[in-house]
Amino acid sequence: MSRSSDRRRRHPGGLGIVRFRADPSLPREQAAARISAYVYGNIITFATIVPFTADTVRHGHAALVVLGVAASTYIAHVFAELVGHRAHDRPPAPGGFVRGLRDALPIFSSALVPALFLLAGSRGSIEAGAAVTASEIYLLIRMSLVGLIIERLRPSDRARGWPVLSGVLLAAAAAAVSLIKAALGH
Repeated sequence: MSRSSDRRRRHPGGLGIVRFRADPSLPREQAAARISAYVYGNIITFATIVPFTADTVRHGHAALVVLGVAASTYIAHVFAELVGHRAHDRPPAPGGFVRGLRDALPIFSSALVPALFLLAGSRGSIEAGAAVTASEIYLLIRMSLVGLIIERLRPSDRARGWPVLSGVLLAAAAAAVSLIKAALGH
């Protein structure tokens, strides 16, 4: 019997497609780092976009601001992780720096599609206000997928609809955090 069918057999209550794509060899710590970066990147990008208006987009700076915030947050996160890992008693794992860069990549990648929407809005390809709305909707959808991503990286025996429901609840919480950050930061 193949590993994927064996995995589905052991977890009959879940989404078979999600389990089929899970990587059982991915260490729990690395999976957690990727999920954390994914959530953090979405929150930061959403909080950056929330105060934008159509005028902000038309001036052409919105896409650059989103990419700049994402890039600087990515760099700061990788740096902080490197400093934090120095507190461990064990020596750094071989390839740890490259793995850290890879695990933090969702912080930056969360800004790519919104930046394209905002760029299109600044160039008149789509209406500027619609570019902001499309960016926000895209990020809310990304945040609502967190439950499925967690399930993909770390399969469980939870009920069939739980990954979707938990993702929607996490998206609502992440949006609230983003709105608080935007309100306090702008």
